[in-house]
Amino acid sequence: MIRLESVRKQYPAGLVAVEDLSLDVPDGEVCVLVGPSGCGKTTILRMINRLIEPSGGRILVDGDDILRVDPVELRRRIGYVIQQVGLFPHQTVATNVGTVPRLLGWDRARVRARVDELLDLVGLPAGENRNRYPAELSGGQRQRVGVARALAADPPIMLMDEPFAAIDPVTRTQLQDEFLRVQQTLRKTIVFVTHDIDEAVKMGDRIAILRVGGRLAQYDPPDRLLAAPANDFVADFVGHDRALKRLRITRIDLDALHTPPTAGDIPSARAALETHELVVVVDSDADADRRIAVLARGDDALAMVPGVEQDRPLQDALALMLERHSPWVAVTKEGRYLGLLGINDFWNGAVA
Repeated sequence: MIRLESVRKQYPAGLVAVEDLSLDVPDGEVCVLVGPSGCGKTTILRMINRLIEPSGGRILVDGDDILRVDPVELRRRIGYVIQQVGLFPHQTVATNVGTVPRLLGWDRARVRARVDELLDLVGLPAGENRNRYPAELSGGQRQRVGVARALAADPPIMLMDEPFAAIDPVTRTQLQDEFLRVQQTLRKTIVFVTHDIDEAVKMGDRIAILRVGGRLAQYDPPDRLLAAPANDFVADFVGHDRALKRLRITRIDLDALHTPPTAGDIPSARAALETHELVVVVDSDADADRRIAVLARGDDALAMVPGVEQDRPLQDALALMLERHSPWVAVTKEGRYLGLLGINDFWNGAVA
């Protein structure tokens, strides 16, 4: 969907902001640009929608060379979200969101329907928020309006320049999660700028780590980037805790689960211990926190086991084990027991 071919940006004073950058952003994926200050992240975004003209190379959007496309027409095909949001303070939320559709000549009913649809999509119910003004909203709410405005004309491409950077950590996490939920539905092609490697790992299908001067150090999916940094610069940038970062994006492998025999009550479990070292007791009548337990040979008492849904990352499983001081976590699917994951699986590499 987006291709950069040997793109260069040099300013008249001689400063090279981006030097010979080539990368492809596949259709429907989120490409995150991350790197230190001065690496050209924002410059790259602004070149894609021609707010800044490249000095050399080519940028293709859906096969079209952007220098051969009318810049106004190009920008109407690309949603743009910035850190400061940039809402019009004298206009209501609905008017802000409907800006581009109105410029495109949509009729009033179509604009209203699209605005209401998008406000609901980003978690701001239209009935409660369409007639509010930006000054009446929190920072997180204004950011949601900015995302809705960028999506209003249903552009195939979105550019996002540190959209969640100026928000408190709790709201930031909520917005990231909401954005990923929306992206699962819409599958836009997105170039996302951040200075935060943790945000990059969470948000990106692919991550481009840039050096100062817009030189590409590595461009890979997050798991590959964390598992095999291309050089010392990338390794230092992603941090020495990159193994822990991988746990945030690695789903539980159901094939790696332990599946000792199960029993519905303690007498049945004790009988099974005659031939097994460990038995799982699954009590369908107990409350959620006391439904699954393990009984080991030589132990007199049951050990309750916390549960985690099978679609959660490994980080959640490890966090539960540490929080509950449990060597096991029970993996479930919609509450149905599937198997056990053990703390030792993390140490011996079985889950990595």
